[in-house]
Amino acid sequence: MTEDIGKNTDIENKQIENVKTGKCKWFNGTKGWGFVTLDETGEDVFVHQSILKMNGFRQLNEAEEVEVEFKVTDKGLLEAIKVTGPNGEDCRGSSKHPPKRVFRKIRCYNCGEFKNHVASKCVEPPQPKRCHFCKSDQHLVAECPTKTTTKLNTSGSEPDCGSQAENADGSSEQNQNV
Repeated sequence: MTEDIGKNTDIENKQIENVKTGKCKWFNGTKGWGFVTLDETGEDVFVHQSILKMNGFRQLNEAEEVEVEFKVTDKGLLEAIKVTGPNGEDCRGSSKHPPKRVFRKIRCYNCGEFKNHVASKCVEPPQPKRCHFCKSDQHLVAECPTKTTTKLNTSGSEPDCGSQAENADGSSEQNQNV
C-alpha cells in the first residue's frame, strides 16, 4: 500500500514539472479550443475548453496569462491537461461569447405563415389547399396571377387577389377571396 502512494506522488511530481507559464495565442469560443504559447520555449500547447479552470462559459481571452500543465501526445505535440490563471487561480476568460444560434423561419404548409413550426405542429385547424402568396383557395402559389404581375403593391402590403387577373387566353376574370 505504501508503494502505491509513492508511485502516485512520482506521477504528480512529473506533471508538476510540466507546469509552465504562457499566454493565450488564440482561442475559438465557438469550437471550444485554441493554443497557448509557452513563455520559456515559445512552443504552442493545444487547449480544449473542458480543461480550463473557471466558472461559467469556458473561454480564454487572447494574450491572457495562464499556467499550463501539459503532456506530450503520441504524435509528439503538446496538449494541455490543466489550465489555470496565475498562481493556480481561475482563468479570467473572455467577456465575449459566441453568437447564439439563429433559428431559421420555415413555412408552415397548413397556415402558410413563416414561423418556427411545421404543418404537423400547427395550432390552426387543417386548412384547404390554397395559394400561400395571396391566400386564395381558387389556385395554388405556382399559378398565382398576382405573384407574376406584381410582387408587392406600392403600400408594401400583400396584393389583393380580388382584383382582375388575365387568363391565358387573354380574357379577364374577377378572382374571389373566400
